[in-house]
Amino acid sequence: MEPGDEEIPDLVPISTPKVPVTIITGYLGAGKTTLLNYILTEQHQKRIAVILNEFGEGSAVEKSLAVGQSGELYEEWLELRNGCLCCSVKDVGVKAIENLMQKKGKFDYILLETTGLADPGPIAAMFWLDDDLGSEIYLDGIVTVVDSKHIFQQVSEKRQDGSLNEAVRQIALADLVLVNKTDLVSGDALKDVRQRVQ
Repeated sequence: MEPGDEEIPDLVPISTPKVPVTIITGYLGAGKTTLLNYILTEQHQKRIAVILNEFGEGSAVEKSLAVGQSGELYEEWLELRNGCLCCSVKDVGVKAIENLMQKKGKFDYILLETTGLADPGPIAAMFWLDDDLGSEIYLDGIVTVVDSKHIFQQVSEKRQDGSLNEAVRQIALADLVLVNKTDLVSGDALKDVRQRVQ
């Protein structure tokens, strides 16, 4: 090398991209599982891992679970026709996500469906509080599904301690609110729902 020539820089390994996580929340019966099933059956070329903590009727993912004799929950992977790879676990805590991340590379995206009575705030906060998780995943957003027919009753429920109820917190913390079951209300009522949500 001639004097004054710059040295060739060392190559830096490219880190693997972080996996986005979207929290799907909404009050009981709002349509979270229906939305999840829709996403999982669409042709979007994404391999999606799903973490559930609400067990109801109708979800293929929920039906794939098996509980052992001592009550422990087995994770079961379910491959769908559109290439989605789904994982179901009962707990939405840090441990569930850490276990899921051991299978990193088998999925591109994580959807986390909360129970209908969940406050998404503490769930979202774990993405900022756990340094180990933060290095591999990031919170892409919170989607709240709202039931057009029952939203006024749900947001009006009073808590004994005077704090905001779960339906209000789910809407307040949402990055996106999906107004569902619009066919069950009139056009004027739907305008009222949109106004109330805003």
